[in-house]
Amino acid sequence: MQARSTGESELLQGQQRRRREARDSERGSAPRRARRRRQSGSWLQRNALSVMAVLVLVSLLSLGFGLLQMLSRPDSASLTLAQSELGTPTTANAAVLSAAAVGGGGDQSLVTAPAQAAQRAIQSSAKVLEPDYTVVAGDTLVKIAQKFNTSVERIQAFNNLADPRALRIGAKLVIPPPL
Repeated sequence: MQARSTGESELLQGQQRRRREARDSERGSAPRRARRRRQSGSWLQRNALSVMAVLVLVSLLSLGFGLLQMLSRPDSASLTLAQSELGTPTTANAAVLSAAAVGGGGDQSLVTAPAQAAQRAIQSSAKVLEPDYTVVAGDTLVKIAQKFNTSVERIQAFNNLADPRALRIGAKLVIPPPL
């Protein structure tokens, strides 16, 4: 076999080019656009830097929120830790940091208070409401509410009345205190 000369290869390339142009003109469409190259790898691999930036931001925000919660509501464990770091002696009384000491203000003193003041006692009282009004003929909730200076909604709520028109003569009602 003989090797082709450079002139023949150029001639073949020119013929192929003409054939391709003829085919494109027969189609009547615009020349083909270059195909878009598909990105290899998963979405996570392509956006790893953005994902890491978001994770760092979220972790910093959560750390800041946790510190803010610790400073706004110190409990006894973190308080004794703070006392031991400051070198102050702990006593039988509970120690409470002042707002200036926590906030970094000018006064860095430690304010002590008795344990009873630090832990406030919860007082509760319950009053049993007895029915104090008996429905008579011609009564409506509006008339009763006006008579006792309260609202129809409050009387309904105190007596669990679903329908305000369904009053029975002789029914006992609890009348809420006036507004």
